[in-house]
Amino acid sequence: MICAILLLFSKSLSKKILASILLVFIGLSLKILIHTLGFWQNPTFRYFPLAIDLLIQPLFYFYTLSLIQPNFRFQKKHLIHFIPAILSLIYSIIVYFSTQKTIILNEKDLIANELYFNKIKEFEDILSVISGFFYCFLSLKYIISYKKWLNENITSSDYPTYDWVRNILIALGILIVILTFNIITKIGLQNNQFLGWQFFYFYLAILVYYLGFVGLHQQDFKVSFRAERKKEFPKNTDQILDVKQKLEKAMFEEKLYLDAELSLSSLSDKIGINPTLISAVINDEYNKNFRNYINDLRVEEVKKRLLLDEFKKFSILGIALDSGFNSEASFYRIFKNTTGLSPKEFINHS
Repeated sequence: MICAILLLFSKSLSKKILASILLVFIGLSLKILIHTLGFWQNPTFRYFPLAIDLLIQPLFYFYTLSLIQPNFRFQKKHLIHFIPAILSLIYSIIVYFSTQKTIILNEKDLIANELYFNKIKEFEDILSVISGFFYCFLSLKYIISYKKWLNENITSSDYPTYDWVRNILIALGILIVILTFNIITKIGLQNNQFLGWQFFYFYLAILVYYLGFVGLHQQDFKVSFRAERKKEFPKNTDQILDVKQKLEKAMFEEKLYLDAELSLSSLSDKIGINPTLISAVINDEYNKNFRNYINDLRVEEVKKRLLLDEFKKFSILGIALDSGFNSEASFYRIFKNTTGLSPKEFINHS
C-alpha cells in the first residue's frame, strides 16, 4: 500500500499503472482476509464486491507497453480490454446489494444462488486463467521484441533491458498455473480445502512485494522503440558487397565504433544505407547482431591498446571508455564473455 501511494504521486504514467496493479493485488488479498478473519460470517461482508480478478492481466500488459513504447497514452479503444472486469464488478455489486435485504446468512446464500453466483464465479476463474495466459504472452512478446530491437539498433548500455519485468511475467505465469490447479482440483474456499489457496496467496504476497519495491526504484527512461514488422530487401551480391565496403570503411578507417552513443540509426545516416539493410547484412555476413558486432570491435580495440606501451599510463577503465564503452560493468561483462578472460588476466597471458 505504501509503495502504491508513493507511485501514485509520480508523474510517470508507467508508475501510475504499476500503482493500480498493486492496489488490485491488495484487493485480491482482502478476499482471503475476509475468510481467514471470519468476516465471511458477518452479514455486512458476505458477498462483499471484490470482483477485480480480471483487472491485473490487462493492466500489466499496458504497464509493459508504457515502459517500452514512447509517449504511450491510454485511449478510448483501450477500454475494450477492461470490459470483462467491469461486467464482473457490476455483477458482484448487484449480488451484494441483492443479499443486503436480509441479515440471515442462509437467506443470503439462497439469493446469491438464484443469481447463479457460484456458476458465474467459476466461469470468472476460468476466464482469469485464459486472460492471464493471453496477456502474459502479449507482454512477453513485447519484451522479447524490445530486447531484440536493443541488440539490433543500440550499443549503449544505458538502455534498460527490463529483465525484471520478464521475470515478473514468468512469475505471473506460475501464479496462473497454480490458479489453474486450484480450479481443476476443486480446491476452493467453499469446501474448506484451503491449502491450495493458502499457497496461492502466499506466492501472491511475495510477488506483490517484489513488484512494488523493484518498480518503485525504476528510473524513467524514454526509448525510441516501436514494434514494427521487418522489411525485406532484395539482396544481391553487388548490394551486399557495397554495404560491407561502406560498413568496413566506417569501422576500420573512421572507427565509428569509438562513439559510445553509436546506434544503427546514426550509422545509417553516416554511410547513407537503410538501417534495416545494414542490420540484415551484419546478421547474414557476420553472424552477429548490431550490438555484438560493434562491441566485438570495441573489445579488439581495448585488447590492442592494453598491449601498447603508449597506453600503459591509462587505467583499464579509461582505455575501455575511450574505446567506445560507456559503462564499467558492461565493459567487464562483455570483455569476459568475448575473450574468456578478465582484462588483467588478458594482460598477464599476453
